[in-house]
This record gives sequence, structure tokens and C-alpha cells, in this order.
Amino acid sequence: MKKAYLIHGSDRAKVDQARNRLRTRALDEAGSAGIEVFEPEEGRGSPDAEALATAIGAMSLMPGRRYLLADGIEKWGKRQAESVCEAIGSIDDDTSVVLISRGKVPAGIEPAIKKVDGVVLAYEAPKASELPARLIQSAAAKGFELEPEAARFLVAHFGDSMTRLENELDRLALWAGPEGRVELEDLEEMLADLTEMSIFALGDSLIAQDLGAALAIAERLLGQGSTVPAVIYPTATAVRRAHRALSMLEAGEPPNAVERELKLPPFLVRKLFEAMKGASPEAMRAASIALADLEVWTRGGKEYPEELALDLALVAATADG
Repeated sequence: MKKAYLIHGSDRAKVDQARNRLRTRALDEAGSAGIEVFEPEEGRGSPDAEALATAIGAMSLMPGRRYLLADGIEKWGKRQAESVCEAIGSIDDDTSVVLISRGKVPAGIEPAIKKVDGVVLAYEAPKASELPARLIQSAAAKGFELEPEAARFLVAHFGDSMTRLENELDRLALWAGPEGRVELEDLEEMLADLTEMSIFALGDSLIAQDLGAALAIAERLLGQGSTVPAVIYPTATAVRRAHRALSMLEAGEPPNAVERELKLPPFLVRKLFEAMKGASPEAMRAASIALADLEVWTRGGKEYPEELALDLALVAATADG
């Protein structure tokens, strides 16, 4: 093991995988007593840089190597980064520091890591146009074949989060089995089987401005274990997509031009156009704003239950319907 590691990049799935590999190795070598983790309290803010710097310079009473892992350093300010860089410069041979940044790496951190012959692992998320090819490669590594149209379908439905997409590939690997194949028709059937319990059905109900259906679907989603943050992204993506399509149609663009702009598989285009019947660009804009307000709430809004927050957002999202 090296004295220091920096793991960073916009590909959260690979960053998480690299963190887990290092953490597993640390636990195997040193046990739970040999690793200390520094993370933002309650998921907010940044890991305690001063505490980490102090820990780096402290003498260990435990035999063997010790590991110090700090996750979320992208939120460190200049002084915090400087204190940790100074501590890394005097790190002893029996200590390994692992720094994880899921955004821009604070100034000075990477040079400090390299100065002690540390390792820098950078994982940048692929561009949207590169995602289907990336999924096909990842599926092959998991032991099954993913058809190109099916790969595009996954991106259209689950967005560009590699963590979410990798989770879906793991499920498909179990479904397909070794050397199996997943085609577009398979995914269409899976989606149809989910019916109203699908997260994507919530977006369809908002596009159709059906408050009753939206409230019923939301209740079932929460009842089956989904959380408000989990439903926001696919729902907001569907609504924004409908807003774009309706705005183009209202401006006189032909349907085939709208289809090309959306860059969706034909099945999803048909599904979207069916849901948009009777909807308006104004209504979709209002729905987008309501969902954006809900996202702000999930980041530390007013103190009331998430069920109520979601219901209030759905009412606002269908107010113009």
C-alpha cells in the first residue's frame, strides 16, 4: 500500500467502486480498529480536515498499518486543504491516507499526494453520447450481451447516473444469466410489468396532468420503499422532456423533428406522445418548477414528512392541468 491515495472524478459509480476496494483491503489487513473514516456529518458539509490532519500526525498505538479515509473533500476550502497537504508531507511509513473527491479537487491536494509517491485515480463520467457504448462494455464484463437499442433505452429511462445504470446492469445480469442477451423488447416487457408501481409512471401521470393518478402512484412508491430523492430525477426528466417536445410542436416543428431532438427509442417516443395528449408547455413548465422546489426541500427544506412534501409538489405540478 502507498502512503496516500486520491480518488476523484465525475463517474460516481467508479469512484465508489475504487473506494470500496481500498476500504475492503484496509479492513482485511488492519481490521475495523485500523481504519478511521472522516465524512460529512449527516451527509452535509465536508469531512473534518483539521481532525484528519491531526490524525495523520498522531502516533498509533495499534500494530501494523493504519488507514485514514476522508470522503467528500471537494467541499474543502483553501485553509482546510492546506492543513491536510502539510500533514501529508510528514506522513509516516505505516499510514495510508485515502482522499475522495466527487467534484473538483481542492488546490494543492494532488501535488501533495504525488510528492509522497502516492496514487491518483481519476474517473470521469462518459459523455451522454458515449453512455450506450459504455453500458454495452460493462454488460459484457458482467457476462451478458446488451443490445445497442436496449442500452439507449436504459439511458433514456434512468438518466446519466452511472451508479444507477450500473445497478440496473447488475439486475439484468441476474435476469439474463451467463452469456445471455438483453434486447429492447425485453426491457419494454419489464417496464410494462411494473405498471403503476413504476417510478416512470409518476412522470407520465404529471405529463397527463392527472393528480389523482399521481397521488396514488406516489403512495404506492413510498409504500414499496422508494424515497422522494429517488423519484425526483426520473420524474423531472420526463416532465422536462415533455416540455421541450410540446414547445417545439407549438412553435410549428413537425413531429419527426421533435422525435429526432428527443433522441429516444421509438417505443419511448410513442409512449411520451400518448401521455402528452391535452398537455401544454405552460403546464409542463409549472410542473418542472414544482419538482425543482421539491428537490430543494430534499436538501434541507422545511421540517415536515416527505410524504406531505411529495403530495404538495404533485398538487402544484398539476395545478395548471
